[in-house]
Amino acid sequence: MPEVLFVDDEPFVLDAYRRMLRNSIFRCHTLAKSQDVLAYLQQHNIDIVVADQQMPHLSGIALLETLQDKYPNIKRVLISGNLNLVQQAPGTLLDTVLEKPCSQATLIANLELLVNTA
Repeated sequence: MPEVLFVDDEPFVLDAYRRMLRNSIFRCHTLAKSQDVLAYLQQHNIDIVVADQQMPHLSGIALLETLQDKYPNIKRVLISGNLNLVQQAPGTLLDTVLEKPCSQATLIANLELLVNTA
């Protein structure tokens, strides 16, 4: 079962992701603080990280750039309510970018694509 970690500072959004992945092939993990992700990954085997762009302390893109270096095998997904504001550093490799909010069908389809291209 593919393990997906959602990182978002809004608890109701994390609850929505849990509901969206219920009865899917994915096991859902959630964190509300981007600065806790690295410690979490040391203790859990995660296949995909979905990070919200706009979070306190560490933006989604900054988090995913760090993961690119430390955990290159983890698929990286950025989700943002305003894709026009997403500034990606040269050389950053995101596996996909989603607009927030996204539907359950869109989310699951994109996650399935990532798992099938692993």
